[in-house]
Amino acid sequence: MSYETIRDAFVVAGYEFVPQEPPMSDARRGWRPDVVAWAADINGTLVPWAAVEMKKASAPARPEVGLAALARSRDLLGTTDHYVVVDGTDWYRADPGIQRLVRVDGPEPPPYGGHGEIADVDFAVTLLSDELWKAADRNRGRAPIRGGHPVNPEDFLKLAGFRTHTGTWVPIRKETLWQARRRALVDFERRGREGELFTSHKTVARAVAELAGAKLTDDLLDPFCGAGSFLWDSIEHAERHGTGLSTVRGYDLNQRTADVARSIADVAPIPVEIIAADALQTDVARSACVVSAPPFGLKFSDHHELLDGSKTRDGDLVVLDRILRLLKAGGRAVLHLPLNVAFRANAEPYRRYIATNFRVAAILGLPVGAVPGASVRTVLLVIDVSQAGDTFVAQLGEDWETQLAPDGAALEAALKHIDGEKL
Repeated sequence: MSYETIRDAFVVAGYEFVPQEPPMSDARRGWRPDVVAWAADINGTLVPWAAVEMKKASAPARPEVGLAALARSRDLLGTTDHYVVVDGTDWYRADPGIQRLVRVDGPEPPPYGGHGEIADVDFAVTLLSDELWKAADRNRGRAPIRGGHPVNPEDFLKLAGFRTHTGTWVPIRKETLWQARRRALVDFERRGREGELFTSHKTVARAVAELAGAKLTDDLLDPFCGAGSFLWDSIEHAERHGTGLSTVRGYDLNQRTADVARSIADVAPIPVEIIAADALQTDVARSACVVSAPPFGLKFSDHHELLDGSKTRDGDLVVLDRILRLLKAGGRAVLHLPLNVAFRANAEPYRRYIATNFRVAAILGLPVGAVPGASVRTVLLVIDVSQAGDTFVAQLGEDWETQLAPDGAALEAALKHIDGEKL
């Protein structure tokens, strides 16, 4: 059997994008159709239009044995046209109900043409992820075994589409790229840890966005943004709820990490500025909302003066103090910090100062596992620049992801305490 013969037949019929065994999203892993030909729908969006099941003439079964696989393609991919091809040359087309086959000369031309944009986020994610893994394998110069030397994912996250074997450019729609680039990066980082970039756990990032929600009305800042996990989920939350977020800034000391974040920011639905700089040393404008997972366990050679007038070389306290200074009046910080910030004895005077002069709205304790690749317990801390008040406190256990999911019990209770209702 020859995939190339089948692909060429589709190209002659007017299709351009005809991948063999295309990568599937997580929900469809474990199964791949033999060939899928993409074509434009009535709106000009590329969709999986035709599916092919390849068979050998030497097989004892009749072509009809491929009908079950074609029905699966229809159910999972939404394909419209379905074929069984024997030995790459004998074409059989299925009826609309995928019950019978009729011998045909080749595929029917796509009714709306073969050109368009990819809008399917799941498919764009799998394409980008596939490119990242291929790049990692090429970088190592060996067979595709995941693990080993770093790869530069920013070079491949800049992809805005793909070229077919005929040289035709297949673009990915901008709003699709916005989600696909960040999801592909998180998938790459969490499964391979090859990129050496910091990405927060997706459940934590989404919960941070929910907790910040009521304050995502003007500008947003992450002074230690890494690859931007908290920024992207906060932007998505603001867009979904129409909160009016208009300006977003992120800082990271590492130039390469900032470049990766910038490649995602380039396709964000609102303006995002990513600056490669040390937010502890650089002049940073205040913000109405700060979200951040700053680096843990920093130690400084010199003492830093905190808001309460005390001095310390403890990097966790210096970072927290810096973030509080970056808040506008009425602003909010939602932070992912090491657990000891909330309970360490030498931080008690400073904690009392914060509890007296700010509203510590919520403390959510998280178990080991909330920080990818680190065996450390952490907390989500919500602080408002407002009159001091009661604090919502919860220590989450093994089901923490369920508790922090949308409509999760702990997240719902925290939001009700903080803002009175869920945004």
